[in-house]
Amino acid sequence: MIRKIDAQNFQIKPLGTYLIEAELITPDQLNTALNTQKFSGDKLGKILAKHGFVKQETIEYLMSNVVLPDRNKILKNQSYSNNRKNDYVSVTEPTSSIKPEGTMGALQSAHQLKVYLSANKTLKFLLAVVLLFALASLVANYNIYYLPDFFGRDLFRILFDLNSENNIPTIYSGGALLFCSILTEIIFQAQKLSKNKDLWAWRGLSIVFAIFCLDELISLHERLTRPLGNTFNTSGFLYYAWVIAGAIFVLGFLLVFGRFITTLPRKTRRLFLIAGAIYVTGAIGTELVGGYYHYYYTQSNMFYSLIATIEEVLEMLGVIIFIYALLSYINCNMKGIDIGIYLNDSKKQEQRS
Repeated sequence: MIRKIDAQNFQIKPLGTYLIEAELITPDQLNTALNTQKFSGDKLGKILAKHGFVKQETIEYLMSNVVLPDRNKILKNQSYSNNRKNDYVSVTEPTSSIKPEGTMGALQSAHQLKVYLSANKTLKFLLAVVLLFALASLVANYNIYYLPDFFGRDLFRILFDLNSENNIPTIYSGGALLFCSILTEIIFQAQKLSKNKDLWAWRGLSIVFAIFCLDELISLHERLTRPLGNTFNTSGFLYYAWVIAGAIFVLGFLLVFGRFITTLPRKTRRLFLIAGAIYVTGAIGTELVGGYYHYYYTQSNMFYSLIATIEEVLEMLGVIIFIYALLSYINCNMKGIDIGIYLNDSKKQEQRS
């Protein structure tokens, strides 16, 4: 409709504009907070308070006594103007009704898809997935060694055998390791905002798990077996000679990240150590047993398949505990950080903030 009403009466000013007009923050501080908001998706007021630019109590007072009353007045003027029939100026009608008291929440949440993660629920879900993989692998190998051939028998083993590569369990393991890399990178970015002295250790862990993910998907470590075996003439427990390089890597990891791990909160430190111990037991300890059995007996029987299944399950279990530790750390030690997916229109995000 067309009405003779000043267009400025319908403009909802962003929170940042109120703060600058009140000389509570500077334009540079607002730009810093807006840049942070593009990454985190948090409310502008929370980011400004976290940076120490303005107190949270001040923002709440401003919202209650200035911003919301002003916006409620605009909404009332809008409603009043929509009931008039004679004067003309162009007005955009809202596509959905918004209660005055919900205006700020609507402005903050528009154009955002949030998917939140629970540490406990994630732990239970991943444990169930690994259990199903273990059962499927054992059934697939049992079919091969004890049952006559039937349609789909070989395909089922190819898809679910934990000792094979480029199948469904491999994709899961690579995805879980990639998730660890993403979570540690998120923690790094959050610690960077608070200028934590150990923040680069989190970036280092993110890189390590990204390499683990790549290794899981293309089996880099297994390609070391032949050259190392030929060089050191390995046999028995060291038949899979890549475990030599694996043990060296574990020692190097402890030297680089050992001090950092000791500085973590008690619960997180304990979970990190448990996850690492289980993972190394599977990746190296059980691999030593598997190599010994393969060297002196065979790789083609149900007992070896059981050893390989235990190895892979221990590795997956170690990664699951590490994921649980990271999510618990974020929940308990990084209040105000939401783990989620934020799909924002950056220009509109700045306008509504």
